[in-house]
Amino acid sequence: MLRGNFSFGQVKVADKSNEITAIPAFLELLDMAGCIITIDAMGTQTAIASQILNAKADYVLALKGNHPTLYGQVNNWF
Repeated sequence: MLRGNFSFGQVKVADKSNEITAIPAFLELLDMAGCIITIDAMGTQTAIASQILNAKADYVLALKGNHPTLYGQVNNWF
């Protein structure tokens, strides 16, 4: 198994779609067990986080102000 920081590939985003639909398809291609997955703010979706956890992996997801409740909770925690 590869360890470290890698960019494995890409999945083409369908017309009239975006990364939110492509990220889960790409993650399905990976053996993520024991890994830490990092994704930009576009991938901060509960379904994507659940997919990563179900694969026995951990995640670091970017968080922006367009998720006001979660952003506020995290901001208060820090």
